[in-house]
Amino acid sequence: MNSWAFIFSPCRGGVFLKSHSTPLPMALLCSPPSTQTHPIPRILQMPTADDKVQSAEAWTDFCDQLKKAGDVILREDLETTLFDRGEGLRYLGRLLRAGLFSFGENPGPEFPIFRPMPDGVKMGLDNPDNYYVSASINPRLDYRIRGKRGTIHYLSFAAQNQNFAAKDKITGGAGHLNDSELKVEADGSFEILASQNEQPGNWLRTTDQTRQILIRQTFLHRDKEQPVEVEIECLQATGTPSPLEPDRVPGQLMGAALYAMGCAQWFADWVMEFPQKAPINDFHLPDLEKHRVMGGDPNIRMWLGMWNLAPDEALVIDAMPPKCDYWNFQLANIWAESLDSRNHRVHVNSGGAVYRDDGSFRIVVAHEDPDAENWIETAGHHHGVMALRWVRTDAHPKPSVRVVKISEARTGLD
Repeated sequence: MNSWAFIFSPCRGGVFLKSHSTPLPMALLCSPPSTQTHPIPRILQMPTADDKVQSAEAWTDFCDQLKKAGDVILREDLETTLFDRGEGLRYLGRLLRAGLFSFGENPGPEFPIFRPMPDGVKMGLDNPDNYYVSASINPRLDYRIRGKRGTIHYLSFAAQNQNFAAKDKITGGAGHLNDSELKVEADGSFEILASQNEQPGNWLRTTDQTRQILIRQTFLHRDKEQPVEVEIECLQATGTPSPLEPDRVPGQLMGAALYAMGCAQWFADWVMEFPQKAPINDFHLPDLEKHRVMGGDPNIRMWLGMWNLAPDEALVIDAMPPKCDYWNFQLANIWAESLDSRNHRVHVNSGGAVYRDDGSFRIVVAHEDPDAENWIETAGHHHGVMALRWVRTDAHPKPSVRVVKISEARTGLD
């Protein structure tokens, strides 16, 4: 009985069979296939997207890619505790949910819909005062946005390419349009055209890299303001969305996995810049280019920092706010997720803060009530990141920061 082995034939650049018991001469190996006396195996081909769906290999590839996302949680430079890693695993689950929602439950750029993130998904020092919605677009197409202004305190539209599934290609935002620039009719209605070519009226500039339009809506008093009513349409679209296309599913699954991993890595890298730019329990002002690449609104400047408090310590923040439309302070965990604002006082804004006689304010961050106005709870965290935002201002006064004992805060501070 013959045994067979693959050998490479340099004269034809192919792979053929060789019998160990009856070796084939080189002349035979180099001859056309029709003259071979032994069967030639078919060279294996890479499976197509349809093949991966048929065999469910697409799911295996998705799971294999997703495993790599867990490495972010193990980063030694973040100095994470068991609690942090538990939150980190939950964070990855949330990001995966966002990725599956974005890649798998998306009607496509010809039929975009403004949608919020799935409930509970947070990232990148999300503002608890904000309501974010976004729609996926194709930069080669043009879009019309129609809506009613409502009474929301601050409103802005941004053309972005924040696709964390391809994080190395993120270049930041393109066009921005905020409520002070928006032309609104007497009944509160407005229309915006989003395109690469300039348009009359309200125009949102897109570029070849734009992949989504993000709407930021900022509440000063959440229980008193009406958010914007808005819809979007592609001007070149015809018909209706097509049924599911099986050959797209592998890419959608892989995109969701890469989104979770890329987003987690992107913001972990960002957080680790904080202690390089300012001591723990202090602030730094990021440069404008970094702010732009991160997808920031050009009308918002943020003082950023990393905080870390012992059980008996409090962080005292004093500031004189500049003339601005809005400011807020917030805490976030080490993964840059805003803390639980539904059940804890983890942020304060210019509409709800208590001010001193000279117009300045003092914020006290502590694990337990320090009997101080503008107390911000840590909600079970001993460290994380923090942000102080000024919106629409030319001045960026740095707050003063100090760490004291909670007992000292209770007895009164100068």
